[in-house]
Amino acid sequence: MLRIFVFKRRTLYIALTVLLLLVIGIVAAVALSGSDETFSETIKYAHKKISAEQAKVLMEKNPDLVVFDVRDEKEYLQGHLPQATLISQKELKKKLTSFDQEKIYMIYAKNDKTSAKAAEILSNNGFSKVYVLNGGIDHWPYEIE
Repeated sequence: MLRIFVFKRRTLYIALTVLLLLVIGIVAAVALSGSDETFSETIKYAHKKISAEQAKVLMEKNPDLVVFDVRDEKEYLQGHLPQATLISQKELKKKLTSFDQEKIYMIYAKNDKTSAKAAEILSNNGFSKVYVLNGGIDHWPYEIE
């Protein structure tokens, strides 16, 4: 019941040629990409959402933490997180070069959508330690200034 497949010499040469071309194509694609990054390295500049509890710990353990409030001035004056600096998204874009990319940044606003947009500005410009307060300031149960 064991069958032995017999290939004609021509069929064998065609199969080997196709296989060789496939291997050459893969090697060329890897060489031309010029990148030896793994998948995880290509997404290293993503921001992370954190809870109020995590944000409080982050603030306590990192005295150099930069906290950005991206709400409007009226809301900021009514109350903001300790250490928070008021900054608009437009201002954030303008001042990117003056910020230290090695520092840790936490961003919050009234809602997640606004915070995420500001965090993307930093993340897309090479800032690797960017956090967003999940739920915004409305979910901050601790003291505000």
